[in-house]
Amino acid sequence: MINTYRNIEDIQLRKEELRTSIDQRSEIIANLWSDLTTVKRSGDKGEMVAGVISKSIMAFDAVMVVSKLYRRYGKFFKKKRR
Repeated sequence: MINTYRNIEDIQLRKEELRTSIDQRSEIIANLWSDLTTVKRSGDKGEMVAGVISKSIMAFDAVMVVSKLYRRYGKFFKKKRR
């Protein structure tokens, strides 16, 4: 889209339009980010136990991946002896 600007008022008007569009989008992004990062507390004990089990499995999986990578590529991190 090519805009033709005839005077400084046209440029200022377009600048304000873009600024309001950016402000609206940043507000939407902030709300989505807030929804993603806030911890949702539940009163149900079953959900709490399921969350603990899920986090434990993820931590165990991360440890296993790191140990496998270290065994395979650990030679790159060791100091060379002279």
